Amino acid sequence: MFIPDFFEGSPADISWYPPTTQEHKEKLGNFFSTKAAPPQTLSKIPNVVAEGNKLAPGGNFQSWSILGYCWGGKIATLASGAENKLFKAVAQCHPAMVDPNDAKVVNIPMVFLASKDETPKDVKDFEANLKVPKYVETFPTQIHGWMAARSDLENPEVRKEYERGYKTVLEFFHEHS
Repeated sequence: MFIPDFFEGSPADISWYPPTTQEHKEKLGNFFSTKAAPPQTLSKIPNVVAEGNKLAPGGNFQSWSILGYCWGGKIATLASGAENKLFKAVAQCHPAMVDPNDAKVVNIPMVFLASKDETPKDVKDFEANLKVPKYVETFPTQIHGWMAARSDLENPEVRKEYERGYKTVLEFFHEHS
């Protein structure tokens, strides 16, 4: 697994999330529209893959899949669009900025794991627009971020769903990569 630093050592201030004030909302919004704008990030992905392939036995992995959490779910979805030639499968977990129109151009199998905090209509419409093999599930007891930094893995129910989420992604990638 490769985890690129798309923010180049300058992430958003953790105190801005979740945004509890108008100032935090504005600062976070500014960060994601400038420093972390999807077009800037998408252009970095081929270099990540190229660098990763240098570490592979023989100089090239057989296949690549892409997984994104929150903001990264948007990036993973956009990277799996019509221009995609790099990835065989895509996963997004508790994605942010869900736009059902993005699903229309996804060209590889997708697993989409939503939390209780994603808008149900957006999740349903996104799923309806996917024209590829897919697995879509909402984890109704889990918060946005349960598969990443916001999990309380000391809570047995959260840990169980966390593990089930990763098992779901791994099985999907195994089947489609």
